[in-house]
Amino acid sequence: MEMKTSRKIQVVIIDDQEVVRIGVRAALENDGRIEIVAEGATEADALRLTDKHHPDVLLLGLNTIKTAKLAHRNLSVFDTIRRLVKNSQTSVLVLSRYGQKGLIHTMLHAGASGFMLKDEAMNSCEALAQAVVDIAYKRKLPLSPSLYEKLFLQGPEIDDVPRLTKRRIEIMQAIADNPQLTLAQVANLLGIAESTLRNNLSAIFRTLDTPNVNGAMIECLRLGLVRIGQ
Repeated sequence: MEMKTSRKIQVVIIDDQEVVRIGVRAALENDGRIEIVAEGATEADALRLTDKHHPDVLLLGLNTIKTAKLAHRNLSVFDTIRRLVKNSQTSVLVLSRYGQKGLIHTMLHAGASGFMLKDEAMNSCEALAQAVVDIAYKRKLPLSPSLYEKLFLQGPEIDDVPRLTKRRIEIMQAIADNPQLTLAQVANLLGIAESTLRNNLSAIFRTLDTPNVNGAMIECLRLGLVRIGQ
């Protein structure tokens, strides 16, 4: 369900570098659609402030992860994102100094709704603000062209491809082709009930081991099951 447009998008900023928090705040405060409600420096702050403020979007900074080959269980931020996604309606936008394919995929697979390089975010206040708005209104996955190419145009790095039925692939393709539509509108486009669409999405999430639509879309794109038109 999309947010009501009568109030500002509430945002919490988490980063262990004060200069980054200052830069992000300055970038977002200039956008009249966004309100910064809190800041923090640690993953514990992320959980505490989300529980306290229930923001629409949490910006989570990554500064110290230097390899994409770490196992999921060794990435505490992976667990933090999963807890945030599971326990609240808050969407997570990851801002990272690093853009390795494995790291991007890990964060999105955990349930993050978007991923941006910090340099790109700091160099374009408009792009950062628009990413926050897109996430809040669940319009599309905020991902720069360079990261999109890195993730989806180099082929999957897997041996066993999960199987989706033709109809479920059609459902995911319809969502990819119409990011501006709500699920109810996508269901209408496909000529099915919204409850049928949601049941199919639940089955897709289980098959692909993902927590939400964004996670499922990442997997479908990575596996070559769905294409985004240029």
